[in-house]
Amino acid sequence: MRRGAIVGLVLITAPWLASLPVGVHGFSPAIARAAQEAASSADQELADRYAPVVYLREVNSNICDEENEGFDPVAVDFVLGREEIPLLTSDNGEPSGEWSTVADAPLAADLYGREPPDFLNYPGSPVAPGCTYRQYFAEHRGEARNVAYAHIYLEPGTDTLVLQYWLYFYLNDWNNTHEGDWEMIMLFFDATSAEEALLSDPERVVYAQHGGGESADWGDDKLALEDGHPVIYTARGAHASEYKPAIYLGLAENGTGFGCENSKGPHRRIALEALVVPHEPSGPDDPYAWLGYTGRWGELKRSEWNGPTGPNTKASWNEPVTWSENVRDSSLVVPEYEGFGQGPIDLFCGVVAAGSGVLVAFNSTPALVIGIFGVIFVATSWFVSYALGTIRRTFGYYRANARTFGLIGLMLLPVGFVVALIQTLLFTIPPVEPLLGMMERFPGVRVFLLLLLGSFQVAIAVIFVSPAVIYAMTRIRDGARPGVVESYRHGTEVVWRILYTRLKAVVRALAQALTIVGIPRAARRLVGVLYIGQTVIVEDAESERAIRESADVAEMEPVRSAVTSVVLYVIVLLTGPLFAIFLLLAIPSRPLGLVNFVSSLIFALLYPIGAIGMTLLYHDLRSRNDQWFDSGSDAASPS
Repeated sequence: MRRGAIVGLVLITAPWLASLPVGVHGFSPAIARAAQEAASSADQELADRYAPVVYLREVNSNICDEENEGFDPVAVDFVLGREEIPLLTSDNGEPSGEWSTVADAPLAADLYGREPPDFLNYPGSPVAPGCTYRQYFAEHRGEARNVAYAHIYLEPGTDTLVLQYWLYFYLNDWNNTHEGDWEMIMLFFDATSAEEALLSDPERVVYAQHGGGESADWGDDKLALEDGHPVIYTARGAHASEYKPAIYLGLAENGTGFGCENSKGPHRRIALEALVVPHEPSGPDDPYAWLGYTGRWGELKRSEWNGPTGPNTKASWNEPVTWSENVRDSSLVVPEYEGFGQGPIDLFCGVVAAGSGVLVAFNSTPALVIGIFGVIFVATSWFVSYALGTIRRTFGYYRANARTFGLIGLMLLPVGFVVALIQTLLFTIPPVEPLLGMMERFPGVRVFLLLLLGSFQVAIAVIFVSPAVIYAMTRIRDGARPGVVESYRHGTEVVWRILYTRLKAVVRALAQALTIVGIPRAARRLVGVLYIGQTVIVEDAESERAIRESADVAEMEPVRSAVTSVVLYVIVLLTGPLFAIFLLLAIPSRPLGLVNFVSSLIFALLYPIGAIGMTLLYHDLRSRNDQWFDSGSDAASPS
């Protein structure tokens, strides 16, 4: 307290004393210098006290493995003074313009005062990065200092001192790959100077995430501290500053990214060195003259692949308090478990990542991408048209018997809840969680457990629900109206026979495939497995007979059988997740738990469609072969 009062007195009186005539007060310049040094000392002490600690994802030692974070936060000196990183400009301000060199190995002084369309150009291409940037960074990593640039600023008209830490990364290695990346966190003090701020803790913090951010009160449970230093869990590749290790869902709201960002471990830890920077550099000779540069810290490209401008061009630099009024209080965290069937958020993450790859490819070779998508469109249209008749009749039967089929499918929901409970026990609740701590060191263990649980879900659907649907569908074609309990009772009576028969047939096909030359025959054998459930239930066939007669039916139209099966189950698997993704994008403040439940509910309701369609096709092929059903057997169908 005494030291702060003395420093404050010096700061208040120094400008007045310095204005007096030197002959009367010959010591005034020394007092002014002392005041400046005292202020600088207080700034540095404040910056050092809260210098952040970052945790970066590191799964293994392979620098080219994209599951690793390939880039540390480093000083911008890393890209200055290198002949392979020139400062260029475009004659028309666009990426398509002619590029000319401004400086071959630019230093901070060369950047001062330069404006767009000037840009730094790193070795490599951001739209086809490969491992080039990772290898370059790894090669020169030993020369780099791990720093956070501390910017201490009092926004005019406010009485809140803001301490920002700006982090520079060599590459944004996420969905929108671009050279150079700036992220930051900021702390807010009920103070107007560094000296005052040193006397108390911050009131709150904001962690920036791309163009937006998330706030927390100092002392909030979600804010991790190490000896008073804020802990940042850096999102792999995207470098968003996160409070906790998790997978975060961004929907381009309030400045968030679009896609899924992973800040989970295993991690490597880096305690950053704080370097205090001025709000504005004094000139080209200033050590931080690069703060007078408004060009781009990376190659000039279109849209999201464009190199970013620096901190000094951001609203958060000049108006941090005002900017922070629009940040979020929380972020969307992807749950460990999403529900029964295909998880909508996992699908969303994959689609966004794949879509980003397509856009990058389109930027490089548009004709090739258009050609590939044209082929996919034609093939998809053919697939759908080939199975369209069966699909229409399938939905007709489902609509006419929605209560029966819907209730049969809904039996999947309790199974989904049981699996969710098991997964919760495995991944979140002590004392089980510590016993599985090796999952953080060995991600393969976690993946195995997730796949095991997912396989269990699918197995329940295939083993128990499908036979009930096949029985109900066959009875409905005969003009009966079976109940849900009746369908499950008759279906479960033959469950193990179906399972054993199908397993035997698949093993035989795979054994034949091992001979290499037998692969075509093995593929036909696998198509022949499609109707085993129907032959067991409809004809009460034993194992060998069921395998033989299922294959005979499939052989009548193997392509139609395979295509129809694929189309039907794609509809079953994707309708729920796609509708859930629509909810994610269309409805503000949607709870992820509700989104997952809706997806699981739709999956359960639609699951019978696959078995309905394949049972219809089975009866069609059988009746064509031996008139097993007469021409009036479709009377129960509304279509």
